Amino acid sequence: MRAIIILTCLTVYTTIAVLAQSDAEDQVDLGRASLDTVWQTVYEYHYDTTFGGLDWREIHDRYYELAAAAEDGEALMTLMNQMLLELKLSHYAVFRVEDEASSGSPVLSAASIGIDLRLLGDEAVITALDPGFPAAQAGMKPGYQIKSLNGISVQQILSDAAAKHIPHFNERHKKNSMCDAVVSYCFGQPGDTVVITYEDETGAARDTRLQMKQRTVGTKISEQFPTVYVDFKAEPLAGNFGYIYFSAFFPPADSLFLAALDSMSDIRGLIIDIRGNPGGMHQIGESIASKLVSERTLFSVFRYRDSTLNVSVDPDPPVFDGPIAILIDVMNGSASERFAACMQSIGRGKIIGEQSPGSVGPSDLKKLPNGASFMYLKAQSLTPDGTVLEGRGVIPDITVPLDRIALLKGVDTQIERAIDYLKSEID
Repeated sequence: MRAIIILTCLTVYTTIAVLAQSDAEDQVDLGRASLDTVWQTVYEYHYDTTFGGLDWREIHDRYYELAAAAEDGEALMTLMNQMLLELKLSHYAVFRVEDEASSGSPVLSAASIGIDLRLLGDEAVITALDPGFPAAQAGMKPGYQIKSLNGISVQQILSDAAAKHIPHFNERHKKNSMCDAVVSYCFGQPGDTVVITYEDETGAARDTRLQMKQRTVGTKISEQFPTVYVDFKAEPLAGNFGYIYFSAFFPPADSLFLAALDSMSDIRGLIIDIRGNPGGMHQIGESIASKLVSERTLFSVFRYRDSTLNVSVDPDPPVFDGPIAILIDVMNGSASERFAACMQSIGRGKIIGEQSPGSVGPSDLKKLPNGASFMYLKAQSLTPDGTVLEGRGVIPDITVPLDRIALLKGVDTQIERAIDYLKSEID
């Protein structure tokens, strides 16, 4: 009897092993087919037929040879992204929707502890808090310095992020990626927890465990992209100025912006705070701009492989025609950079803050044979005056860094400078 049981178990284990091997082989085959799809898509749609001076066919042969030796689907995913890195451009990536949804991205996370932070030098410093969320309720304040998250020092998090194989076009893009690695610990799903060690205004080290709280209702953009979440804030400021902040260029940011602006019909000046905004959909920026121009205006230019698209914006009355300050920093990207740069180019916004990285679309999404999603660049983005934004970013009219000592005193130097600018324009 014992021999029969052993034989039966061996048969079951052998069957499972054969099925697993078959599934693994299928994933490898699908991975190789996906690599071909990625290469072919770039070959057909990249706006530059010279591919920046690269021999794209030689790159295909080289990576397909490497793919022939790949042992699993994950290795092929890595190869696809390494091949795309050869282009040294943003908005090229292969990813799995489920992985991105659990990555701690501020755009893709349903919950947070209500904290924003930046790297000031090599230190992670709290720059803003949402009063209705756990971090503020625990007594944390702007200017507090984060020392560790879940027992991992900030310096270790930054070191690990710097070691990753990421295409850094410049130091700003590198700083953006490293700050993202720290920020990701502060976002997740409702009920997730994070243990934070921080230094307060007295230099004392403190610990707190915070449970993440639901942020807002998510919006599903497409099947190839996870659900997105947008934080929004609008309030009047002293001096009869308006302040509007939104965290991403995804719905419902546009409708919320238009409603907020309509409710501020008597303001003398407007601050649009898009610091930390990683971008999203370009149409959102055009919708917002329509409330800020008084006549049909060439807003931006997209240069495709065989054509050029001029994007104009028509006014959507009632429009706001007063002075505008737009706040940006190194954490901006994509549609947020395009919006700020184009508003600057048409003379409808004074840019205040710090230079952005220069990671600008537009892009599209495609489902690959292995089930992963492929984001690829479709065109080169330019301002109306012909400035190419990729790699350059947005250069502020007034450069103002954040300052920890000022933050500890409750002063956001970039907002203060924006208010000073609006006052000077009106006076």
